[in-house]
Amino acid sequence: MGNAKKDINLDNPKLYINRELSWLEFNKRVLEESEDENNPLLERLKFIAIFFTNLDEFFMIRVAGLKKLVSANVNTPSFDGLTPKEQLSKITKRTNQLLKETEKQYKHLLSKLKEEKIHIHSYKKLSKNLKNKADKYFEEFVYPILTPLAVDQTHPFPHLSSLSFNIIVEMISEEIQFGLVPIPKILPRFIRLKENGKEEHYIYLEDLIINHIDKLFPNQEIRNVATFRVTRDADIVIQELEADDLLEEIEKGLRERRFGKPVRLEIKGGSEFILNFLKDELNIKDYDVYRMNIPLNLSDLWTLYRKIDRPDLKFPPYVSYYPPQFNVEKIFNILKKNEYIIFTPYESFDPIVELVEEAAEDPNVLAIKQTLYRVGKNSPIVEALSKAAQNGKEVTAVVEIKARFDEESNIVWAKRLEEDGVHVIYGVPGLKTHAKILMIVRKEETGLKKYIHLGTGNYNIETSKVYSDIHFLTSDKDIGDDVNKIFNLITGYFHPPKLNKLFISPVNLKDKILELIKEETKYGKDGRILAKMNSLVDPEIIKALYKASQAGVKIDLIVRGICCLRPGIENISENINVISIVGKYLEHARIFYFKSGGEENIFISSADWMPRNFHRRVETLVPIEKKELKEKLKSILEIQLKDTAKARILTSSGEYIRPKKRDFNSQEVFEKWVRKI
Repeated sequence: MGNAKKDINLDNPKLYINRELSWLEFNKRVLEESEDENNPLLERLKFIAIFFTNLDEFFMIRVAGLKKLVSANVNTPSFDGLTPKEQLSKITKRTNQLLKETEKQYKHLLSKLKEEKIHIHSYKKLSKNLKNKADKYFEEFVYPILTPLAVDQTHPFPHLSSLSFNIIVEMISEEIQFGLVPIPKILPRFIRLKENGKEEHYIYLEDLIINHIDKLFPNQEIRNVATFRVTRDADIVIQELEADDLLEEIEKGLRERRFGKPVRLEIKGGSEFILNFLKDELNIKDYDVYRMNIPLNLSDLWTLYRKIDRPDLKFPPYVSYYPPQFNVEKIFNILKKNEYIIFTPYESFDPIVELVEEAAEDPNVLAIKQTLYRVGKNSPIVEALSKAAQNGKEVTAVVEIKARFDEESNIVWAKRLEEDGVHVIYGVPGLKTHAKILMIVRKEETGLKKYIHLGTGNYNIETSKVYSDIHFLTSDKDIGDDVNKIFNLITGYFHPPKLNKLFISPVNLKDKILELIKEETKYGKDGRILAKMNSLVDPEIIKALYKASQAGVKIDLIVRGICCLRPGIENISENINVISIVGKYLEHARIFYFKSGGEENIFISSADWMPRNFHRRVETLVPIEKKELKEKLKSILEIQLKDTAKARILTSSGEYIRPKKRDFNSQEVFEKWVRKI
């Protein structure tokens, strides 16, 4: 064993990066992609949309959670030493800094769009011809939809749902002081005013409305106008163990989400009088107010990205490579002889869809069991499960209706599947079923055989085109028996089973990871750990990695999002290197490699190294044993470690820096690499 520095206190909070601040740095890396001139222009605009979408969710869940702790007078610091109040203060400061950067970048991109003859105008600067078109559009399509609301003694301030977008009007009147206009979601946010075929001209919907506001409040003298947006606490508290019907409880929680406490007010324009009025009505403090100089609700830039048909300003379309072995014969025949790793989106997700579709029609298939976490719209997987049930097979779907922000969609799927005869299970009380597992039981000459898929990503055909994930297909008997037991523990009584090869949360997955790190620590300088995940938060795991580093183990971590570990600290983590890759595709795979004295243990998992994945979710850790598959996964990790174009290097201060030379883009390499292996 190497020389572990036992006298260093690894519980020292200074050795850990705050989770929330680390997340904000991740969002900064997203913003950086909008600044990268190597990205096509409309893609850069899209990264601003992603930045704001991410920020909305962060406030609705993480900031709201910290505010609850502060309200409950909880002053206990997290393992990085910050109390909830201190965290909120630092979040506010950092968010304001990032918003300033975003404003600057947004304005820069507008000027770049103009060079490409794509103009986003303010109404007042429209040419006469375009203004006439805008006015006509307002009269025909906007005015009939709008609902002006007076706010006075007989018209109290209305309830505004989370993320609703509104205009507030301050009037010079003794009768009415304020008016509100909710901006309808049903109307396009960007109104296209095409002057000729070569140029595109747009204005923002709220800009058009504001410039016709006198028509909504006739005979009123208007002093000031502002746009604003309210973010509410969206973290649903479900009393699962007490609930008679989980589905009803979730639906009730979704209704209550509309009435969550306001946690953020974004405002553009207006006066101090308007701001103070909104603060009073929403019970918002100064530090919850974010004043913007650019349009609010810029997650809507997604719609502009989709609307503009300029392939020259977008990433070249990439067609996923369809592994040729799946072209030859029926998938069951292929999986009977071999097992496979599919690396999406570089390789096609289609074989997994086709497996379920083939199972639905195959007369020898008796049963299908599958977990569904986020399936998306128009899911062919769900269609195939319904078809299988209609064809008389035993079909069970474990639908996670607690999947955050997908609850409503999953409830719809669950009801639809039930109507078609599928046994729908809502998972284990107190846990989210996050594992991605599929089991097909087929009658064959030798008896019943189980075909298994285990993945790191969702059964979602749309996200499979942009999320980087690993899919493992096998008919290994031991793994099949393990998956069978896992389904039984989810659908029946949760009693930890004895498994052959797999490890699961919340039973033994974390213990296995700790065991593997500790085992590697024994090899000292001959030890090697490579791990790729979305987030690294668990303090016990970080401590084990510190000890491994102290013993001399070389550790490379590819952590896309939150990382609470500080690398490069002398005598603690100097052997740990952390990079984060943010690029065209969302890095989502979890792959863990341990040299194990040359034996080389390698796993894929649905779990990040976070307390929630270890203790509050059903997750899987899957060993990959076949040499060629291990080599494929190892190569993926090694190629990513070479990335200089989209990788950022985490420093001990918590800052991420870019390599000086940015000439190796692992995501671009993978697009070609999968066609050669």
